[in-house]
This record gives sequence, C-alpha cells and structure tokens, in this order.
Amino acid sequence: MANPPLSSSSNGTDDKPPPPVVAVSLLQPRVAVALGVPKRWHHTLSACRLLSVAPPICWGLRFALRFLVADLLRQSGRDRDHSRDVATFTLRLTETALAIIWCCASAYLAFFFTDCLMSRWLINYTPQATVVRLFTISCAFAYLTSWVVYLTGGSDDPGLLLPAWIGIATILTTCYHFTQRKIKIRKETFASVSVFSIASFISMVALLFHSHSTRIGYQNVPLVALSKRACQIAGRILFRVLGVTRDIDGL
Repeated sequence: MANPPLSSSSNGTDDKPPPPVVAVSLLQPRVAVALGVPKRWHHTLSACRLLSVAPPICWGLRFALRFLVADLLRQSGRDRDHSRDVATFTLRLTETALAIIWCCASAYLAFFFTDCLMSRWLINYTPQATVVRLFTISCAFAYLTSWVVYLTGGSDDPGLLLPAWIGIATILTTCYHFTQRKIKIRKETFASVSVFSIASFISMVALLFHSHSTRIGYQNVPLVALSKRACQIAGRILFRVLGVTRDIDGL
C-alpha cells in the first residue's frame, strides 16, 4: 500500500511568508509606517508629537533648576553651623528634586498620551488633519499647564511646584486611561501606571527619609546607624584606592 503524501505542515513548519518588518525610529512613527503614510509626513508628525514634552520643560524643569541653583548659591554664602538653615535647605532640595522627577514623569505620560491619540487619528483621519489635531492638543496642554502652575504658586516656591506637577501627572494619567478604556493597549497602559507608581514611591521614600533625618530627639535606629557606618567605611576605602588625602585635596 502506498504511503499517503506528507503535508507541508507535518514537520511543524509553515510555508507562509513571514510578516514584513516595520522599521520604527524616533522620526518614523510606528503607526504611520504601518499604515503607509507618505514619508514626507513622518518628520512633521514626530515634531508635533514631541511638542507634548515642551510644557514640562518650560513650566517645570526651568523653574526647578532655577530654584536648585538659587538654593545652592544661597546656602554657599551662609554659615552651615545653624541646624535650622540646614534643615530648611535639605527640605527645599528634596522638594526641588521630587519636582524634577514629577516633571519628567509628566513629560513621559504626555508623550505616551499624544502618541496614542496620534495612532487613533491616523487610522480615522488624513495626515493633515492629524497634524492639526496634534498641534492643537499640544497648545491646549501648554495653556492649561501654565495656568495650573500659576494658580498653585509653583513658579515662586519649590514646595508649591511639587504638588502642582503631581496634580498634572494625575490628570494626565486619568485622561490617558479614560480615552483608552475601549482600546486594548496593554503595554502603554502598564507603562503609564508604572511611571506614576515609581514616582509616587520615590516621593514617599524621600519625604519619609527627610522627616526622620531632621527630627530632633528621635531615637537611633540600628539599621540607620549600621548604614551610616558602612557608608563611612566604604568612603574611606574609596579614598585610599583613589589616593585622596585631606592634606593634598583639601578635604
């Protein structure tokens, strides 16, 4: 009896051609390449998408860096023996650093939010209409950001700049999930939640550390004492390895 012919899929292989690889870069949006949008629109779409990170830079990082430089210059001209001045300086420094973190988180969330909107608009509209919508939403985000920072007084005090950008990041995360509730984009959704969670955890740890480190008469924690001792030993070993001495280097 003749053996039946072997099928092409019996050895676990498939004769179907592999799917085409879509080139993705910063200047070539993934959806634009996949949908066959003409290349002349790639740079314009990418530029309009990058406009979403301009408000965190103009109304966030600019103020935070100004506060940071001013505090460092102010502290360098004071007597560091006053514990009250040192505590105030460390608090302002912590608030400024956390404000920078939340500005970066807001920029990341704004970029993801704009990228997802661009993907939806490219599917339903022409590239020209998508560019107009991207530019409009970036201008609206800049306008609302400037008013939020102004109304909260964040342009005058780092202690007020921090809650302002926490609120902006919260609004961006809420708007992102509200607009994407009917679309299954798990990777971007997980990334937005992760950014917000990481920024919240860092803020909590930094504020708790500052609260315990500046508290007067607080009992000594063995773990903190051991950590300080380990850091001192590690610093001495590093100085010996690098050949740093107090007499030569002025330490």
